Amino acid sequence: MSHIPDDFHAAWREALYYYEIGRHEQARAAFLELLPYAPDDGMLLYYLAACAFQLDETDEAERFVREALRNGCDGEMAHSLLGAICMRKEAYVEAEECLLHALSLNPQNAGIMAQYAFLMLKTGYEEKARRLMREALRLDPENETVLHYHFFFQRAFDEKAGQEQTIRQYMHVAESDVDKLTKLGLAALDREDYREARECFRQAFLLEPTNRDLLRVLEEVDRVSHPIFFPNRLMQKMGGPIVWWLGFLALMTLLRRMEWYGTAAVTAIAYVLLCVYTWISPVVYKLFRKMMR
Repeated sequence: MSHIPDDFHAAWREALYYYEIGRHEQARAAFLELLPYAPDDGMLLYYLAACAFQLDETDEAERFVREALRNGCDGEMAHSLLGAICMRKEAYVEAEECLLHALSLNPQNAGIMAQYAFLMLKTGYEEKARRLMREALRLDPENETVLHYHFFFQRAFDEKAGQEQTIRQYMHVAESDVDKLTKLGLAALDREDYREARECFRQAFLLEPTNRDLLRVLEEVDRVSHPIFFPNRLMQKMGGPIVWWLGFLALMTLLRRMEWYGTAAVTAIAYVLLCVYTWISPVVYKLFRKMMR
């Protein structure tokens, strides 16, 4: 270990502050400056792993958290982070092992219980997931992590009214402006308010311009809200392709019985053109973007 400078603890507090407010790129840079002075510090390695995870650098996050575990950072949060990493990599069996180990260290940790509930939801155990989430909310209804996963539960079950209440609670307890804006953006997307969603994600991206997830979401919002995709949105809003196909068959049957053959022919042509357009609209959008550059 190199000689620890006098301002090490001040630099640590600064790095931790950046992490707590969601400035993960700045936090990582600050923690990395400390690493040469404490390369075997388990907590430092844990925070480097957490920053990398938030920045969508999963392999680096896994490397740091396993190093943290080897260096004595063996508490529930390190196992919880490794569980989250495994979940992202779809290694669900190992993810469950990590989360169960974390809960064995602290069975009253509501945040980890909510995380385990979300894992059960992802793997199809809905009843168990609901039971675990209810218990997490009972243990600590104002916990930031519990509210985070509860929000995604409500999105999965299309509980829009509940989402608004959860977001209001989350705004009071969360420290990260990026996380707050991201959830507001997701809620706006669920309401199909693309303008508000884009503004929320744009502000979040300005706070964390290296966040590739936010950039991808911004690009996707721009894509789905573009006028080129209006027919696609209309079709989805009115039940999707299957409903349109059944409606088309019913209408054609009715027109044939009424012997309105000309109207039936025009309707069939219009329907085919609409279907073709919805299929090729992504290509049209790519060509449009290329022309605008």
